[in-house]
Amino acid sequence: MSAPALPAPPAHVAYTVTVADTQERRLHVSLRAEGLTEGTQTLTFQLPAWTPGWYVLRGNERNLSHFAVQGPNQSPLTVQQLDARTWQVAVKGSKAVTFSYDVKASDTGFGFFEPYLDQKHGFVPGPATLAYVVEGKETPCSVRYTVPEGWEVASANTPVPGQPHQFTAPNYDTLIDQPAELGTFTRYQQTIEGVPVSVVMVGGEPARYRRWADGVFKIAQAGIKLLGGPPFERYSFFFHFANEGGFSGGLEHLNCTVLRIDPSNLDRPDGDNFAIVAHEFIHAWNVKRIRPAALGPFDYTRPVRVKDLWFAEGVTDYFAPRVVVEAGLATQRFWLGYQAEQLTQLMCNPARHQVTLEETSLKVWESENESEGYGGLSYYNKGLVVGLLLDTELRRRTENRVGLEDVLKALLAQCQKTGRGYSDGEIERTAARLAGADLSAFFNRALRSTEELPIKETLEAGGIFVDESVTETATLGLTWEAAAAGQIRLKSVVPQGPAAQAGLRAGDLLLGLDDLQGGLLAQRVPGDSLTLRYQRGGEQYTVNVVLGKEESRSYRLRPLPRPKPQQAALLARISGLRP
Repeated sequence: MSAPALPAPPAHVAYTVTVADTQERRLHVSLRAEGLTEGTQTLTFQLPAWTPGWYVLRGNERNLSHFAVQGPNQSPLTVQQLDARTWQVAVKGSKAVTFSYDVKASDTGFGFFEPYLDQKHGFVPGPATLAYVVEGKETPCSVRYTVPEGWEVASANTPVPGQPHQFTAPNYDTLIDQPAELGTFTRYQQTIEGVPVSVVMVGGEPARYRRWADGVFKIAQAGIKLLGGPPFERYSFFFHFANEGGFSGGLEHLNCTVLRIDPSNLDRPDGDNFAIVAHEFIHAWNVKRIRPAALGPFDYTRPVRVKDLWFAEGVTDYFAPRVVVEAGLATQRFWLGYQAEQLTQLMCNPARHQVTLEETSLKVWESENESEGYGGLSYYNKGLVVGLLLDTELRRRTENRVGLEDVLKALLAQCQKTGRGYSDGEIERTAARLAGADLSAFFNRALRSTEELPIKETLEAGGIFVDESVTETATLGLTWEAAAAGQIRLKSVVPQGPAAQAGLRAGDLLLGLDDLQGGLLAQRVPGDSLTLRYQRGGEQYTVNVVLGKEESRSYRLRPLPRPKPQQAALLARISGLRP
């Protein structure tokens, strides 16, 4: 006896997002599942537990309220809430079901992970705003934004001709990976390699936008050239110039990126600023289309673990300053300084002896440092350094014919051909095939061990002189960030380090301090004892910590004074100085 056939998914899911009340900062969302079959008994609606690109369970359901479910002719239907993010509806033979709710839109800084609304502007990030039909994630979707008169809507989803503020997407994953800007904003547009590219800006002083926009278009041109052409039909950069919320950075999406930048940077869009833009733009290739198999189609209900975030984020970060140089927005000196700063950060981090690079990816969901790695080690940081060494090694072995961008291009072709993401080990196999060499020793050392990386010998082969200085300093064995005035929050605590042995943990607040390295530890030596006050769970404690010893390293990179021709050519390529 065969199992009964599952009911067919809805034929279409139509969303409407309405600016309901700018004073109360409230959006209203409705989604109508249409074309239900007679065999459909129940329909389940769910809000994602996390946002792709940010590996943290955020609890966005706390912003939803006033739920309602209706059948045709506004007939009420029975709904059961299964958990904080899931609602099941008894369909009763209805051909269509409408699920609606309100969303509190009070994120800071014009919005980022969560929705934002005021009297002039709104921002709608899909995962925090739009629930999905569990039985119909692959169903074609549309979304219509109902906004006050005079407001504009910008989205990288496909616009519906003749229907203002309405867009379509082939499925839910695509729909929510294109946030929407609502309201009044400044928009610049340019066609690059046949593709329309938009720069949308809010916040700060619009009179200062132009220099930024010009630089962004140059970055788009350079990135498309580096990676072999645009993989998208349109692309948008959404800039929020704001300093509220204590967060600056960007988040990648399929055909766009959202960047929150402190408005003080409007007057000086320097190499570091543009590197953030380049990083997010490169993600349109690396992680959005060149992706681990588990990162699309997405399971939004639980943490999704992959080994290769070092490649998705760190290698993306490695290419960012090169794109800035190739765009003509910085020099080789900037590129060398950028790499040196990353080397210094890694080699001053004792966590490199405790955590492997693959572990930082697999365990990021348990991290205290908000989607950057695990155990105090960042896959952005070490992943960038490994990317630098891998690019150099590939070029050394192939007489500069093959570089790391060729690995990206090969993986992109494979993902496009198979229609899936890459599996474990495919990055390594692809790099080895292009190099014509066994790279297992390199990858085992870089990804799956805590051995020191072959920095000097690899970079000197690439035409780079590595100037390293080493000093012995006292350490608490932790990383930290400023909290409120007179407080320091511990971001991570090195296992078996001085702070860990004294009982301190990530998340603790040190009291009566504004700084550690430049103040409290500057005049101390290993073996000294410190008395620290800290707060945990509303209670205050006092602890004595005996300072440990660590070697503090700093790096400067510069071209070899008398390089061989192949070394000079290699450095020119990896740093963005094309012949």
